[in-house]
Amino acid sequence: MKSLQIVTPHQECIFNCPFCIAKAHSHNNKFINNYEINNDLWKNNLINVINTNNDLKYVVITGTNEPMQSKSCVQDIIDIVRNTKKDIQIEIQTRMHKEDDIYKSVDVTCYSISNFNLIKNINPIGNTIRYVFILTESFNNKRLTDYLDIIPEEVTQLTFKTLENSNGVNIELDNWINNHKVDEDTLKALEKDINNYCGKLSIRLDKSCMDAEGRYKVFREDGNLYDDWG
Repeated sequence: MKSLQIVTPHQECIFNCPFCIAKAHSHNNKFINNYEINNDLWKNNLINVINTNNDLKYVVITGTNEPMQSKSCVQDIIDIVRNTKKDIQIEIQTRMHKEDDIYKSVDVTCYSISNFNLIKNINPIGNTIRYVFILTESFNNKRLTDYLDIIPEEVTQLTFKTLENSNGVNIELDNWINNHKVDEDTLKALEKDINNYCGKLSIRLDKSCMDAEGRYKVFREDGNLYDDWG
């Protein structure tokens, strides 16, 4: 296992994005919150996972809601990882575009952006900055140059993510995605642009972000390790 997704405790999300893949889980994100109920178990299990996976190189702080809603947990995760294995790279995934010094404590600050017009509103903070574009219809007719023209110079990584439906688990979610995802012509043109790009940025297109097999495992707030998001 080279990458570990660490999930902050679930709560009602302040953003409640209509396309959020967390709404597609049949378990409804209901796990015992041992981060709060039995913190020693949660902490010791996390340390054990880190220590027993010698090939672990990356930790991603994420959530089934906005991770920064649990800022104390985010800080605890950072401290535990740093104190257990200093060479592990830590990334945080966030839609909280407000400036916060905690972003300076991680290796990669990953800003999720679901509307093209929001790009110019972000003042990115961190050691390495990645913008992740969640490809809704607001990105229709945009080519790679449209992004390169407006992203700040601090940004060195771009990821474009297609929306993923629930395969019938959440019909409302699936209908929204079918009606509001980026159109196929834009996606094809963007993929061609990315394949032909020869600049200094790291740019990729992700069509299967929820496929954990061979990519990562998930450590949830109950203190247990899972093979996928379920």
